[in-house]
Amino acid sequence: MTDSLPEAVHESVTHTRSFTGCATCRSRHVKCDEGRPECSTCRYLGLDCGGYEKDIFFDFESSPRNLGVRFRRPLFSVKERERMSQWLVSSAPPKTTLRIISHIDEECERTTISDEVEIHQGPFGAFRLNQDRDTLPYKPAVNDREQTHSSSPEDVIPPTDPYLASSEMPLSPWSQALLHFTLDGQENVPSPPPPGYLDAVMDQDTLEDDSAANEYLPTSYFLDHSISPTSLTSMGTTKAVPQDAVFLLKHYASAVISLMTPLRHSKTPWHVLFIPHTKSCLAGLVLGDHMTDASLCAFYGTLAISAFSLGGVSGFRTWSEKAVIYKHKAQRHARMMLATAYNVPKVAKYKSILMALLTMVQVTMLSGNRRESEYYFVEAEKFVRLRGLPRKKSRKVRLLHHCYVFERIIHESIFICGANSRQRHHVHAAIETSGLGNYSLDSLSFRLSGWKNLDQEMMRVRGKEEGENDLHLERPGFWSNTLYPEIFGIPEPWVILLSQVIRLGKEKDATEADDASNCISLKEFSGRAKTLEDYINKLPLPSLDHIPSELDREIIKNMLNAMQNALAIYFYRRIHDVDSSLLQQKVAGVLDHLLRCEDTDSTVVHGSAGFIWPAFIAACEAEDSLAQVSFSDWFVNSARRSGLSCFTETLANIQRIWQEKTSANGKSVTWLDLMKSTMPFQQLF
Repeated sequence: MTDSLPEAVHESVTHTRSFTGCATCRSRHVKCDEGRPECSTCRYLGLDCGGYEKDIFFDFESSPRNLGVRFRRPLFSVKERERMSQWLVSSAPPKTTLRIISHIDEECERTTISDEVEIHQGPFGAFRLNQDRDTLPYKPAVNDREQTHSSSPEDVIPPTDPYLASSEMPLSPWSQALLHFTLDGQENVPSPPPPGYLDAVMDQDTLEDDSAANEYLPTSYFLDHSISPTSLTSMGTTKAVPQDAVFLLKHYASAVISLMTPLRHSKTPWHVLFIPHTKSCLAGLVLGDHMTDASLCAFYGTLAISAFSLGGVSGFRTWSEKAVIYKHKAQRHARMMLATAYNVPKVAKYKSILMALLTMVQVTMLSGNRRESEYYFVEAEKFVRLRGLPRKKSRKVRLLHHCYVFERIIHESIFICGANSRQRHHVHAAIETSGLGNYSLDSLSFRLSGWKNLDQEMMRVRGKEEGENDLHLERPGFWSNTLYPEIFGIPEPWVILLSQVIRLGKEKDATEADDASNCISLKEFSGRAKTLEDYINKLPLPSLDHIPSELDREIIKNMLNAMQNALAIYFYRRIHDVDSSLLQQKVAGVLDHLLRCEDTDSTVVHGSAGFIWPAFIAACEAEDSLAQVSFSDWFVNSARRSGLSCFTETLANIQRIWQEKTSANGKSVTWLDLMKSTMPFQQLF
């Protein structure tokens, strides 16, 4: 105990080091009162005060070590550093950082090898390194101060040529302006004169993208191609690793995922499955491992989604062109994956193949190509029915199945012309002849089941097998292990009701096509329509007490109200085809909740991929000009914030419907009419 006491006392003593004293006091290791022009300590002892000189200098290898010493000290005062920080924030707001960097990148790409390059935008800049001048000549600095005492290594830096005094590297006007602004003691915070191009950038609308995405900048922005990440390793396989893969994955994780779900917890399928899988693929590529086509499809598909988003947010063609390249690579690997997906022994894991198919669904939907989405939806259905339903389903598998079903039902509600496609007939025949169709507890063609009393059916408890293998929710009922609220914030009864409306609509289409052999009677059709109408209009909102964040609760509440009103609009249009004037109250309800959600969190577009369905359904029925303008603004804002073309293309189709309605004979035109006639059905939204 006695031996440890001195040690404890010794450890408790702390030493502070000041970098602000005069040179004489610091060399003598005595306390300095920092008096100006000379300190009181030196004056009292009759010593020459060394002063408080500040310089920037570098320690070159050829510099002599015996020409005296220099001391470390703050180059700028606290106020000067505060002004510099204020200028940095004012010259490059966080939400415009990515845009400024991209502008610099674009400018550099347009220059030739012989051009002298010196670009400055905000606090960022780029210049071409002249190899003939990359080493500064050394000029010995003269230090006429006598240093009578040694100094510790932490305090002393050997003298070299002062940077600011070098004639070989004069400061640019921009740098001089920054130093003048910092050192002249101004209290205001005007920006030093940047190039005119930056002014044009700042005049544009402020980016509303997630600020987390702007914190990460791709390495290619800062490094020349000669020292790019791919050249830092000699492994041949790493040549296939995109240089911007890490940046795109970070943008996907920080900005794009919020477009898939309004929930901001870390247990979504994208956090638990998609991102770890993509990171694993990236690591495998870097290490030169053999990667399956399923893994490469998911990897390049994820990069394509992120690049599409960045291209829309920044407005630069470079990202959009890269997105197309990544999409084509993903499609190529998807074709090779599907060619071996059913081989025995299996070539890739079930989850890997299904994640690849769902990624391709997301790529095609978010880039606005519903025809391609239809192809991957049907292939995903075939794979799930033949390889997924017969197996034991882990939680991760059920997460993927729920993702597929939700997006498929949304797709099926709009893609009404795809029921008789050749691909669907081929897939259905393959399922029926495989001997595995018995595991599917729902029909393959989205037709009605035999329920009579919907109220009783919706309260019926579904067992584990029915909950997992009734893939497209043909049978109404309650399943406690559903994952729709956890993934999308949407209760399963809403998804079941939408599925029932789709199925009843297909019965109506079959009757109109004179296919009476497989149709229900008019009495049964009317009875089921009445039952569905009553249940939709009285559908209660679920409790949101389990959501800890008040902001998230408000977003989910508005989303559910918008989707409930949109479901009613969809029912009246799809089943009864009523006049649009009867739907305006519910149209206003959808618009109101969309705008409330936007006001609640205006910086991002949480859950917009789910909001786009109610927005489309309601906007197509809008007759008031102010409502049409509001819907247009919502789609424009969503497109600008997300960077995804699906919002822009959906708005273009809505505006076409509005135009058809205002034509001479277009008062009764609906999106269903255009879907069945002239409008390219793959591009509706």
